[in-house]
Amino acid sequence: MHMPRNSMQNMKISLDTLIAASPLLGHDLENRDCIKHAQDQGLARRLAEKTEVPLRSVSQRDLFFVAPLDILVSEVDGQKQFHLLELNGTGIGGITNLPEENVASILHSLEQSAETLDCRDGIVLLAISGRESESAPRLNRLMHEKLLFVDALRRGLHSRYGSCDVMNVEQIDASTDPLKQPIGRTRQPGPTVVMGYMKDLIRRITLEPNGELTMGGRPVRAAVNDRFCRNLLSHFGDRVDLTKFQTLNRTFAAGSDKGIAYHLMNEYVREYPHKALPDEVRYTHCNSRDSLISTVNQWLREGRKVVIKPHGTGLGHGIEFFLEPNEQADEVIQRIDASLALTEEYYGIEGGALPYTVCEFIDACKVSEPGHPFDGHKYELRVVVYRDSYGLKAFPSIAKIAREKCEDNVFVRRALINNITASGDTVKVSGTDYMLPLCNHRTLELLGLTEDELHDLCGAATGYVRHVLDQVEDQPDLFGLPVPKSAMEYVPLDRLEYAEGLRLRFA
Repeated sequence: MHMPRNSMQNMKISLDTLIAASPLLGHDLENRDCIKHAQDQGLARRLAEKTEVPLRSVSQRDLFFVAPLDILVSEVDGQKQFHLLELNGTGIGGITNLPEENVASILHSLEQSAETLDCRDGIVLLAISGRESESAPRLNRLMHEKLLFVDALRRGLHSRYGSCDVMNVEQIDASTDPLKQPIGRTRQPGPTVVMGYMKDLIRRITLEPNGELTMGGRPVRAAVNDRFCRNLLSHFGDRVDLTKFQTLNRTFAAGSDKGIAYHLMNEYVREYPHKALPDEVRYTHCNSRDSLISTVNQWLREGRKVVIKPHGTGLGHGIEFFLEPNEQADEVIQRIDASLALTEEYYGIEGGALPYTVCEFIDACKVSEPGHPFDGHKYELRVVVYRDSYGLKAFPSIAKIAREKCEDNVFVRRALINNITASGDTVKVSGTDYMLPLCNHRTLELLGLTEDELHDLCGAATGYVRHVLDQVEDQPDLFGLPVPKSAMEYVPLDRLEYAEGLRLRFA
């Protein structure tokens, strides 16, 4: 039977179909259409145009493709201030909160980066969060978003090498066993994208004496998911040769360690003071249990409210609030040990997810509209920064609402954690139940934000990520990276006609 040349292009499955069929495939997937369709695309385009910044040089193009910033909002003397909670990475959940044109730009950037990978017969990993707990594994309800990333990687690798396989971890296991191969068929050389949950991938990876990572005897050339990359390096004692293994993003250290993200924010505001950003993020890094215990107790004695945050974790795992200055030292130790034990169990990190970042608790704004279901609930904002060709753009994605109302001087964890999947929650809810579209005038009204303030936030977000990218090249040791061979050979972006207007705005 003859098939038209474009028949494969027509053999596509919509996300709506995939989500609807998901119970038959394994587990329910979550549809974010109600958020996506409520985003004001006109507002989004105006913000992107006004707050876009150029990359410094051509060399930065393949260092980055997307990262969402989580932001707390406070008010000081009637002025809104935006506080960086964390710089997330390419393990982003919620890409489908964005309109399709923005998602297409993100996927195209990943496809471009995949085209540059030295991966003739190697493996590229797409690591998925979930199954952190062995006793009660959590399945990822946004798995379909990861398939968009997988397909972008496949397109980029196929464009360069003329072929590309896609496998899961069980298939990559079978591909190394001659007894499991179909009779008369042998695998043809070529790149392969392997997707799987983080723990499942790490268990199958071997570190060779020369610092190269392998899976099933084949070299692992790259991985997508900042947190996974950080945990993978920690798993092997930071002996991985990062000239042979590309982390997508190359900013992964800041995307997985809040202390590094805060250090870079403090650098950024010193160089580019911004009325909407605090002058300093007050934090310290603790590399041991003893240091963590003594720091928390010292800060409490000084009358400071404290939050501890592990590195390389997600979903609020391991985060603890110490808000009572008179809390007993033995109770502090007990709660710190519980945090360390949880992160060790969930993420397979011996001794817990050290280093921890200790920072001051921010008394953030709450929704204030009597009669509204979220009245009195704290919230945080998510702004997605992504690369579009040689520029960085920001999309104000969502407001994440805490599950419980925050009463004065009553501190309940579920009133302080604004996490969509709410670690440890026993109530099954949809992620959209405690989420609002941020690029939406009704949401801005509810949160007491103006379009000008949203502009300030998006501008600060793109400027900050540009600073992080600059430091990847200028301070590679801060990220645990080797000095790039071309460090003295950057091609200035102003040679590209495209960047001229953006460069003037950033200056």
